[in-house]
Amino acid sequence: MKTKWEGKLEDYPLENYPDYVPGKPPQVLESYKYSYLDEYEKTWGKRWGSVGIGKLREVVLIKPEPEWEGNPLWRKDPAFFCLRHTRNIDGEAMLRNHEEYSKLLQSLGIKIHWMKFEDKIGTWGPMRKLFMAEEPKIVLGGAIIPRFVHASFKRGLDREFMKFLVSIGCPILYTVHGSGIFEVAPMTMPIAEGVWIVGMSEACNQEGLDQVLPVLSRCGVKEWQICRLQTIMDSWESGGEFHLDMVLGALGDHIVVAYPGNLDFQTFAWLKEHKFKIIEIPADEQRKYYPANLVLVEPGVVIMPKGAVKTIKAVEQAGVKVIPFDSSGIMQGGTNGVRCITMELLREPGPGLND
Repeated sequence: MKTKWEGKLEDYPLENYPDYVPGKPPQVLESYKYSYLDEYEKTWGKRWGSVGIGKLREVVLIKPEPEWEGNPLWRKDPAFFCLRHTRNIDGEAMLRNHEEYSKLLQSLGIKIHWMKFEDKIGTWGPMRKLFMAEEPKIVLGGAIIPRFVHASFKRGLDREFMKFLVSIGCPILYTVHGSGIFEVAPMTMPIAEGVWIVGMSEACNQEGLDQVLPVLSRCGVKEWQICRLQTIMDSWESGGEFHLDMVLGALGDHIVVAYPGNLDFQTFAWLKEHKFKIIEIPADEQRKYYPANLVLVEPGVVIMPKGAVKTIKAVEQAGVKVIPFDSSGIMQGGTNGVRCITMELLREPGPGLND
């Protein structure tokens, strides 16, 4: 925890400084013994983030604003604004569904921090899908801020997320910049403590990857596998699954759910080599519910869209407890799964690759 001192300033014990030796200048080599991760909790007052699949403790949610999400502006060109499914938003259903989800998280002992956008106008104009809280990635020690590319109406979200995270005392470790592209949170998937699958698609270019991987390695990610995904073309016929969390979801210790139509061979082979059980998502449930876009509450307990009954049955038969959730309200206007609307702030350590 953050260093506290409630006595008189002149009475503070100098011995609390690690580089203090009476009568000598600061002993620099003593300070070198402490890494950022050793000190950040003292500096910022609490732990942040995770690099694994332990029990989820804290999240950020953003309450939808139906009058904004349902504005006629977006229907002027539904293809451009990625209105893949529902075009006319039922605002009451969206709000009700989101409130049900927040109550579910609280019933599971998960603390919620609520965010509200101060400025909805982004780099190029009004921004859309503002209740998608997942965008930044909170790793051990703080946040990695993304740089968006899959739609120009997403540019500017990074500004708002950065302001909010600083306001709650979460340090910013890195911001993707230059020509780098990395929509970090939906493109990175911890599947064991310190072991991640990292996606590459239109949502992550090589420069973005080169910028972020060194940050991850300093935060406790020791191993990663690159998964190559599809893209948007002039239609959605490729599936359009350019985010990893629409294709792959961690369920617990050495078990994942995946849609085989979008999982590349190298990642499949890597998972098999490391003894992961892979539960396949049927194509019809992928198109309707995107079951991989789930929330891992703790190893062996997940929240999944209740309509994906075949996938849920297979997951439960593998020994994983599923909490079904009707996500139809929040899925209006896009895919918008439960993971999409959830920024994970804090997890406990979980099982490793060799446990």
